[in-house]
Amino acid sequence: MHGFGLILGVAMLMQWPASAQQPLFSFGAIADVQYADKDDAMGRQYRVSTAKLAACANQLNRERLQFVVHLGDLIDEGAGNLEVIRRVYDQVQAPRYYVLGNHDFTAGRSTLMAALGLAKPYYSFTVKGWTFVVLDGMNESVAGGWPESDAHAQAGRATLEALRKAGVPNAQTWNGALGPEQRQWLRETLTRAAAQGSRVVVFNHFPVLAAACRPEHLLWDHEEVLRILEGSPATAAYMNGHDHKGGAALHSGIPYLTLPGMVEHAVTESCQVVDVYPDSLVVRQAGAEGGRRFPLR
Repeated sequence: MHGFGLILGVAMLMQWPASAQQPLFSFGAIADVQYADKDDAMGRQYRVSTAKLAACANQLNRERLQFVVHLGDLIDEGAGNLEVIRRVYDQVQAPRYYVLGNHDFTAGRSTLMAALGLAKPYYSFTVKGWTFVVLDGMNESVAGGWPESDAHAQAGRATLEALRKAGVPNAQTWNGALGPEQRQWLRETLTRAAAQGSRVVVFNHFPVLAAACRPEHLLWDHEEVLRILEGSPATAAYMNGHDHKGGAALHSGIPYLTLPGMVEHAVTESCQVVDVYPDSLVVRQAGAEGGRRFPLR
């Protein structure tokens, strides 16, 4: 069951009217702008992404947002396109965060990190007592911007070969894995948040739940990551891009949300605001009232 607007249970994805209760806070979310100076292909409007993102920034600037996050694939390919689209994203007035996607690494890992001002490819930050975790799903990969001799690339080749032998649909070069070191960091971050009474929303480019995406897009080590997420009482929600079609599902009381890719969708479908309430997230179109309510455990 795919498509961000599909109903996945009456209580979960129903259209939710504007509430008299004010949210604790709100943030903006975008995925897969995937800009490139090249002709359209496969339904992807690469050049139009600049205009779409500018229109989205204009809408988001009318909201009261704590931050805006882009969930990966700011470019389709090439370091030369990175500065063009980054300047458009800079039109967003709220604090801006980046999740790194597979296409972003075509710019080269060190070039990408420097251009986006990132000290680390995975990190966390806090807003009003909530913790937000940003993951690097290409940490172990064959296309994650690592030199071929690097241990991350070597691990990626070994994992991909094993997945191909297993015949699983996500055995694709465009996917990757967190790897053991980052998984341990995630586990420790969730443990620390739980001890502090902080709820955690996790951002990654890659989905980890098959019910919320097409399975060929799943993170390579999605099963291990799911166990970590669902084993912590601090985990509130998980959000990703990568599967441009979008999707959503509830599993073990946690909403898993795949945002539609802007490169293939209108601004009205891909420029999102998340209103955070004590018991739910309401995801809505920027500038609109009401939206889709996702209960939190």
